[in-house]
Amino acid sequence: MSVDWRERYQTGETPWEKGKPHPELPFLLSEHRGLVVEAENILVPGCGFGHDANLISSVAKGQVFGLDVADEAIGQAKERYSGEQRSWVVGDLFESEGNYDLVFEHTFFCAIPVERRSDYVATMARLIPQGGHLLALFFLNPDHKGEEGPPFGVTVDELKGFFGGAFEMIWSQPPSKTFEAREGDGRELSILWRRLGD
Repeated sequence: MSVDWRERYQTGETPWEKGKPHPELPFLLSEHRGLVVEAENILVPGCGFGHDANLISSVAKGQVFGLDVADEAIGQAKERYSGEQRSWVVGDLFESEGNYDLVFEHTFFCAIPVERRSDYVATMARLIPQGGHLLALFFLNPDHKGEEGPPFGVTVDELKGFFGGAFEMIWSQPPSKTFEAREGDGRELSILWRRLGD
């Protein structure tokens, strides 16, 4: 199932839009502060209205790029969060160029069609140089076969299979805080991946 994200923003059918950053993000920024501060360029794909990217920019010294395919979302991000340290870009992640020391995402990998997951990993490997990092909140579901989505669940073993060739997992932890609707289901996992050499 593929979603027309532009249409969803145009019609206001955006249940993933919570009006604030992910509740676990302050902890992640504290836990991995060194990576955030040292990064010259940080990418937040599928940034929506820009809540996560804006919070990251309050810690980062480098440039934070919020990317979304929906121009309505980027328009809202520009209105809500202006500043020299934030760049808001309308575009398709899979067609993006550049080098990013750090990529942060949540609700992106789980939102794309499952057949594009290998493309996602290849794109991350292209955008993140050796030694760079991907920090992500993944939506888990051990019994996801045949489920409808998005979000599309994934298992930890499947994640290791997808990312293992180009990345190594150096840290993971279930979030201690999440949005109210997701509390208690145990289906989110924070993972920090480091880009390996080719």
